[in-house]
Amino acid sequence: MQEKHFELKTILASVFREKDNRLKKRLIYNNAVFGGLSNKWIIVAFIIMPFLMYAAIFNPATFKELGIAQAIVFYIILLVVAMQVVAIGTYFNNKRVIKTATSSWDKYFPEVDFKMIISSGVTPYVDFKKHYESALEDGLEGEALKSRLDDAFKQMEEENSVLVESIRRDKAKKEEK
Repeated sequence: MQEKHFELKTILASVFREKDNRLKKRLIYNNAVFGGLSNKWIIVAFIIMPFLMYAAIFNPATFKELGIAQAIVFYIILLVVAMQVVAIGTYFNNKRVIKTATSSWDKYFPEVDFKMIISSGVTPYVDFKKHYESALEDGLEGEALKSRLDDAFKQMEEENSVLVESIRRDKAKKEEK
């Protein structure tokens, strides 16, 4: 099966939400841009599940059989299960989006790890959002956007050269093992 190749803006739209040329990282990544499940469905499931469980447990027939104490206990237990289902669903959705986005990202920037772009921790590319927002304000798309981001990556790597070198040494050490 041939892998699809996605545009740079599509890849970034899966993990960032853009509004007025400002970026905000998504908590639940959007797989809809790659032809998968939209993050809105996960959010809807998260909101609706407690109400569905309430209706299932506290309807007259079930409530009469359980009684108030057991109904409340079952409701709490089912809420915990529902939270786990949503958390697991979110995890696998985000993992799938990262896998799909990384394969397309590597065609644009093979030397830049996509996970470092979306990481909340300290990376050499911590200012990526600032550079991408600047490119959005200038209305760049396609090859112009890629060129601007290429320059931005070089600049960020120069600014954080110690961290970049440390990451490369660590990666080389892991490859030796």
